[in-house]
Formats: sequence, structure tokens, C-alpha cells
Amino acid sequence: MGNIRLRNKIWWIDYRHDGRRIRESVGPSKSLAQKVLAKRETEIAEGRFFPQKRSSLPMTFSQMAEKWWQLHGKHLQSRSTRYLVDKLLSVLGDKRLHEIQVDDLQRYYNLRCEDSSPSTANKYLALISEIYSAGERWNDFNGRNPTRGVRKQRCENPPERFLTESEVRALLSACHSRIFPIVACALMTGMRRGEILGMRWEHIDLERNLIYILRSKSGKRREIPLAPKLKDLLLSLGPCLTGPVFSVPVITLRRYFKRALKASGIAVCRFHDLRHTFASHFLMRTGNFPTLQRVLGHASPRMTQRYAHLAQDYMQNEMLRFDQALQIGLELDADGHKMVTNQVSA
Repeated sequence: MGNIRLRNKIWWIDYRHDGRRIRESVGPSKSLAQKVLAKRETEIAEGRFFPQKRSSLPMTFSQMAEKWWQLHGKHLQSRSTRYLVDKLLSVLGDKRLHEIQVDDLQRYYNLRCEDSSPSTANKYLALISEIYSAGERWNDFNGRNPTRGVRKQRCENPPERFLTESEVRALLSACHSRIFPIVACALMTGMRRGEILGMRWEHIDLERNLIYILRSKSGKRREIPLAPKLKDLLLSLGPCLTGPVFSVPVITLRRYFKRALKASGIAVCRFHDLRHTFASHFLMRTGNFPTLQRVLGHASPRMTQRYAHLAQDYMQNEMLRFDQALQIGLELDADGHKMVTNQVSA
């Protein structure tokens, strides 16, 4: 009777054949390890187990995905990648790379579109494609990448929105203590979710009041000024010399953020909209496009210019407030002479 065991977050199966002990690594899925072990025991019982032949068989998706993760995936800044890999392993893990066909992935893609959205489905498909491409680069797979034949649905980009000041206060008040500093960081810096969750104490210069983003979405390093209020909040967390600032899994952040939105009465808001909120309020109060471009890490000024109408609207509103507060009547009489009726109120 074989068994399974967890070592360094990888499940291994352990069984015997002809008096010889055999161990195999399967992946992070316990259920998949149980299935593979049951399959091996059935093959042994029915006389269909040939270890010398099996060792020359093409890699399974699970084996290739784990190799990709160890050599490349775990070094990526996004903390949601491991979550996506595990989801894929639960569906494709025990299949060999050459056995997965276009129609298999098309059905999976369509199901993801129905359960979530085309945008999410595209992320899964892109990850599968990357794993196959890695197999080609590392000579572990010699065949056609099946993702190339999948017909993708058109993604409708959700409209960008930013929260008002009252909505920001309501959201922060409703946030659980575990995600409050994360949400505050997004609102005070415009950093992306992956950048915030990947932030480490050694990347924060508390003396110079700077946050260093070493690997941004564009692949370039950038510096973000640390506002005094956010600095005080980070200091209250008990700063360390090294290590992650926030040890919160993506799935936990999603769950608590959804609860905060419901509690604050905000109907529609993605976490990424907090980035838009920062950019909008920063621009409405400063009108400084070059600085905003550097803080957000936009490669092109055109990306920052999409907030231009917000600055214009804000300036018009401020001018209206000034006009209403200025208690001076500017009129001309019938002869065209100027008439100043009042003075500026104290």
C-alpha cells in the first residue's frame, strides 16, 4: 500500500513494485497525488506497470508546470500566478503535454468565460501557452502549442472610475484591519496590486521617504514618494529590515475587499480603480502631468493624458467656487460705465 506526503509544498507518492521502492513528485495538489497513486497501484495490480518504459514517456502538464514554476514562475512579482497554476493543475495536471488538444482547451476556455469573464479566461490561456513555450525552449516538449488554436472572446474593458472623497472615507472605514494598510497604500501611491503585495521592507527608504519598485509592469525601476500619512501608517506596522511588508494572500485580499465594498455601499469598484482614484485626485489638486506619469510608471505621456479631463473639470469647479466667494459685482450701466457694487468679503 502506497502513501503520499508533502515536502516543500510538493506532494510526493511513495509505493513499491517488485520489492523496489519508487517515489515520484506530483505537484501542489493533494487530490492529484491521490489519483496518480491510485493509478500506479492499479497498473501494478493488473500487470500494466512498466517503470523503465514510463520514465521515457513525455512529461505531464503537472511536471512541466512545476518545472516552469521553479525556474521562472516563482520569481515573478505577481502573487496570483501560483493560484492560477494550482487551478490549472486541478484540471490538466495528470494529462501529458501531447495529449492536451485544442478542443480540450477551447472547452476549458469557454467554461472560464462563463464562470468569470473573458479577461480572466485569457489569463489562464496565456499561462498555459507560457508553460508550453517553456517546454519548447527547454526541449521538454516537441509539438504544436494547442493554445494557438483556441478562439478567444473579445474582452470589453471595464470603464475606468475613481472614488469620490466620501467614498474613499467610507471604504477605508469599512476595511478589515488586515487589508486597511494595503488599500491605503493603493490610494496614497497609485501602486498596482502586485506591486503592493510584492513590496518588501528593504525596498522602502524611510529616511529619504521613497518606495522603490524594482520590477514594475513595464520592467523598469521607479521611485514613489512616501507621503507622511502613509509613512506613519507603515511605521505603525512595526518595520523590519527585510521581508514582505504585507503577508496577505491575493485570495484573502479579494474576499475582504469585496466585503468592504458591500459594507461601504460602493456598488462597482475593482482594486485597480484605487490606482485611478489616486491619479485622479492627484491631478485634480496639482495639475502636474509629468510627476504623475513618473509616479504611475507610465511609459508614454498619452497614458497619463487620459486623466486630463478630470483636471479641467476640477479647475472649472474651483473657478466657480472662487467666483461665488468673490463678493464683487462686475456690471456696466446703460452708458457703458463700470459698476463695482461690493467688496470682497472677509
